[in-house]
Amino acid sequence: MYKLRKYIWNFFRTVILICTEFIIMYPIIYMISCAFRDSADMNDPSVIWIPKHFTLNVIRDTIKAMDFGNTLKNTLILNTGCAIVQVLSCSVTGYGFARFDFRGKNFLFGIVIMMILVPPQVISLPLYTQFMNFGIGNLRINLIDNMLTMYLPAMSANGLKSGLMILIFRQFFRGLPKELEESAYIDGCSPLKTFILVIMPNALPAVLTVFLLSVVIYWNDFYTSSAFFRNTKTLGIVLENLDSELQMRLFGESVQLSQREKIVWQEAGCLLVLSPLLIMYVFLQKHFTEGIESSGLII
Repeated sequence: MYKLRKYIWNFFRTVILICTEFIIMYPIIYMISCAFRDSADMNDPSVIWIPKHFTLNVIRDTIKAMDFGNTLKNTLILNTGCAIVQVLSCSVTGYGFARFDFRGKNFLFGIVIMMILVPPQVISLPLYTQFMNFGIGNLRINLIDNMLTMYLPAMSANGLKSGLMILIFRQFFRGLPKELEESAYIDGCSPLKTFILVIMPNALPAVLTVFLLSVVIYWNDFYTSSAFFRNTKTLGIVLENLDSELQMRLFGESVQLSQREKIVWQEAGCLLVLSPLLIMYVFLQKHFTEGIESSGLII
């Protein structure tokens, strides 16, 4: 009877896992299928997964419409730079909340939690006004369409989803034994030197986790980037406006395609934007999972 229950449970567990994986993988599989088919296949009801007219022209056209090389370069400069800066600022902030007692600590940590809960739309207008007239006294400069609008908040632990990053670091540092710091203090290290030489080398899983999360968040960001950038294009901005870019760069006014036929180029754009993240995740999945588990954010 026990073996029967075990076999039944294994069967249902396998079915549930397969169904869940299909639900997760379905958009990616459909994306790949559409990106390599001719637009005429979208009007053919017999074409579901495998294209009848396999082509690379859709990928080439989409790369051209997105100006993919320059857009990718802008995104990497903004994305990687802000992610690194955010790791540094949030690690220091998280360590302060985890190890030091100071007046107003609980109140300030409540503000950190609010950073997770409050959507960016609430503070976008004050930030825009501040960056438009940034400076002290009579010294004012306009930072709109400047990458400093993204770098400065990240440097002050106020970047995109910084509250979550601070929480991850705080939880991880609280799990480290205090004997590490006590030994360093006995050897004459200051708190800053202890943090740099002792704590951070032991916090590599959390550092990698926060870095990957920051990369993904900045990579997919559209709202904040579109609010501050006018001429600087990122992959998130271009993907959001891909339909108009395709009409302007490829089709023109004379070519009229149905929305269904345009799906192949839109899916190709999604695949181009998603591919670097998928490649990165394939190689770093193990370390990412270990970092999340060690922070204590999942059970």
